Amino acid sequence: MDCILYLFFSRWFEESAHHSSVKVLIRLLRDLKNRFDGFEPLTPWMLDLLAHSSIMNNPSRQALPINVAFRRVLQLLASGLFLPGSSGISDPCDGNQMRVHTSMSLEQQDQVCLTAQLLVRILAHGGYKHILEGDSKTIAGSLMLNNVVVTPLDKAYEKPPADAAAKESDAEDTMEGGGAAPTGVEAMETNDA
Repeated sequence: MDCILYLFFSRWFEESAHHSSVKVLIRLLRDLKNRFDGFEPLTPWMLDLLAHSSIMNNPSRQALPINVAFRRVLQLLASGLFLPGSSGISDPCDGNQMRVHTSMSLEQQDQVCLTAQLLVRILAHGGYKHILEGDSKTIAGSLMLNNVVVTPLDKAYEKPPADAAAKESDAEDTMEGGGAAPTGVEAMETNDA
């Protein structure tokens, strides 16, 4: 099954992502993924679709310059393109038009968004060298860029504790099991009889 899927991916890439800017942006994104831990959950297929979408998906349908497309990728990820409830990017090789980011966990989606937000803020303050030459260790703490301190944000999503989830499921089981008090409608029916 995976072999057929990879054939679809390669055929789509040959037909749709043949522009040289798309290929250069994919190389840049793969490099970012290797250097910044926050982008680790992104698969090569997600990077291909993201690069193609950011370069070719614009009103003029002309390829954007690589510098504009690079900034646009970071801005799209930072704005929550791969967060739950977003439109995301649909998989052109999937018959169900699934969004590619749904294969990531909620923590991973948040991690990608936080990393992109930090990189956009660094880029906005002239820290492109920290992005192109740095790694996760260089941006782990605060950075001083042009008299502006850029610090990483806290996680927005935290996984609920396992024991709290177990308590919630136990509470639901007791409510369904009949051991709970009757609802208002049931109480009214018994009083009328």
